[in-house]
Amino acid sequence: MNETNIGPNGQIRVGADLARLRLTTGAKQSKIAEAVKVDTSRISRIETGEITPDADEVAKIARAIGTKDAKEYADYFREVWSVLEKPSFWHPNRKELLEAEKHLASLDAFFKKPQTGDTAKAQAGLHRDTLVYASDYLRSLDHSIAFVGDIGVGKSTAICFTTGLLLPADPKAHGALSKRVVLETGSGRMTLCEVQLQKGAKDAFALVVYPHSQEEVFRTVSDFCASLIDAYSGPAGEQGGRGVSEEVNKALRNMAGLARKLEKGPDGKPQRFDPAMELVRACHNGSTELTLEIRKQLLAEVTAEILKRLKLEQRSTTEFRFEEENQVAGLRRLRELFANVNKGLCSEVSLPRRVDLIVPMHLLGKRPYAIRIIDTKGVDGSAIRPDIRAYLDDPRTLTVLCSKFNSAPDPTMQLLMENLANTGAERVMAESVALLVLARGAEVMDTQDDVGNRAETPEEGYRLKEDQVKLALSNIKGAESIPVVFFDVLNDEHQAITDALANQVERMRRHYVRRIQEAGKAITELIKRHGDEETKKAQAEVQRKLRIFIQQHPQLGSQTQKFHEPLVHALRHTHARTVWATTRRNGTWPGLHAYHMLGVGTAMDAQNRMQPMFNALDGVIENMLGDDTLSSAHDYLSELKRAAVLWKDRFLADATASGRDFFKATLFPDDGLWDGCAAQWGTGFLVAVSTRVREWCESHSELHAAVEKRIQQAWKDCFLVSLAKLCNSEDLLGEQKPNE
Repeated sequence: MNETNIGPNGQIRVGADLARLRLTTGAKQSKIAEAVKVDTSRISRIETGEITPDADEVAKIARAIGTKDAKEYADYFREVWSVLEKPSFWHPNRKELLEAEKHLASLDAFFKKPQTGDTAKAQAGLHRDTLVYASDYLRSLDHSIAFVGDIGVGKSTAICFTTGLLLPADPKAHGALSKRVVLETGSGRMTLCEVQLQKGAKDAFALVVYPHSQEEVFRTVSDFCASLIDAYSGPAGEQGGRGVSEEVNKALRNMAGLARKLEKGPDGKPQRFDPAMELVRACHNGSTELTLEIRKQLLAEVTAEILKRLKLEQRSTTEFRFEEENQVAGLRRLRELFANVNKGLCSEVSLPRRVDLIVPMHLLGKRPYAIRIIDTKGVDGSAIRPDIRAYLDDPRTLTVLCSKFNSAPDPTMQLLMENLANTGAERVMAESVALLVLARGAEVMDTQDDVGNRAETPEEGYRLKEDQVKLALSNIKGAESIPVVFFDVLNDEHQAITDALANQVERMRRHYVRRIQEAGKAITELIKRHGDEETKKAQAEVQRKLRIFIQQHPQLGSQTQKFHEPLVHALRHTHARTVWATTRRNGTWPGLHAYHMLGVGTAMDAQNRMQPMFNALDGVIENMLGDDTLSSAHDYLSELKRAAVLWKDRFLADATASGRDFFKATLFPDDGLWDGCAAQWGTGFLVAVSTRVREWCESHSELHAAVEKRIQQAWKDCFLVSLAKLCNSEDLLGEQKPNE
């Protein structure tokens, strides 16, 4: 929980601040009162908020407290903020925000001067946007850390050790790690859905369930029943069986009272009894051949029976809250509750799509940030999913890519990073991604150098592996600077990984601290040099060259690839069960989301087409930065270079959304296409589905034209218009100035 001295209406809680400052010294209220020459009761009433002191009295109390912080607080209390909202005294970036406030106030005054021309105002506006954006980022103390990794990689265990969600070790059960962690773990396919962890109030524990919609539960049950009928009818073909993931399979069985169990057979040996298969057998009676029509009828009958057994109308509970002073007892109860919900053993809870766990302890130690930990659903084949990309695109989220030690970076994580590079998201990797390599002691000590010498210490093993990992990352554009963190849950200090992740959050915030510093330097130079002849000449030359760039790059070049190529490729090469699941949901299955893939394809094409232009602008700016005759414009040019990266990001986000949304509006409601794809189940399923979807996409040329039109407009709106305003060249784009 964040510590703040800002009340609900933005007022400063001066009394609570003064009490906190006093308590750090151990001084009593009576001692402060004596020094200030007031009654002790007045100090008490000030600290409780009953009386609000003025600045002079605050200064007297601060002097009486006598610490450096107290003296600084007196100055802080007198500060008047006119642009930004005044932050808490305890805010970790208060000084940087004050710096931004002062520069913004200077800019506002600069704007109002009659001699400030349009060009200078445009430059000032660029700096102002930077300051506001960076200040908004730093003001919030909310962050998320999202762990992404393959099924069975060990991220849930790592999360529990990192956050302290552990029960004490049982000396009688040495090595029983799975019994200590609050999140249910095993060898993979244990966690049913995404799990989010956050800190709550003192002694407060809670589990909050976000259930699937009834429509999605119906589809999932139908998928499960299809897998039963496939198994009942005989061995699966080359495409494998339909169905649901193993963790969903177990949950549905428990919810419906159809759990598999071992029973003694006639020969006395244990045999696995499957009541769900017995249900299928009873519904069929074995009296007719399983023709396609009979299979459809059987599927409907079995699905209806299992839905009846689920008793969804009784599964309406979504929250469990309790208080427990004993932290271990609270964690033990929360662990049991989570295990029951995760396995489908809680009779009042529906099938969850997300579970939140709320605990009273700090998840990464006591730090000034409110950090939410996210255990994403394990990657099963491809990490190019909309939920994962949403976390990657969120600048407040640190995305931790988890890999096994021997294969780090795991192939799925490499493909994800390559996809980020191909869609222009290099900045995401540079600022808000880390690679967590999950090690086991024997693996670390088995690491060898070039001549075959094994590591003699874990530190040496990590160093050798780090060199290998960084070499692999260097082959992926934008991934070269991704931090690599190693963690062995059994042998490494847990505090080290906790500190490492907290440091990565700090690293993210430092990017915005630098933006304030850089913009502030440029603002100082702009105001200082405004109006002198050298600056006027430099500005005119900068405008001339930027104007030429706009004239030479009015629109993007021709399309480099078809927007639907990544989708068609995924349909052709993903596991048949996953493809079948998305055809059953008109393309919206999270594991293969058709519209996300169409957005990815559009972004890849847009990135390919705009990158040469972006490089050309970057070259123009670099040439001007190397020209000493333009030295008075160098700070501004450096800021322009940084701003262009944000324009690029906005353009690619717009392109992604256009490809996703334009196609979805027509493709999603086409039940005929999706039903026809699902009906192709059998030999050659993947080829049939990918072919049908490709033909559908290619037959809708009007969608491609609409997306292309939107991409061209985005290039103008997100990039050229912003640039034209800075060089007084709106006329080149047919834009009118605001005062015309």
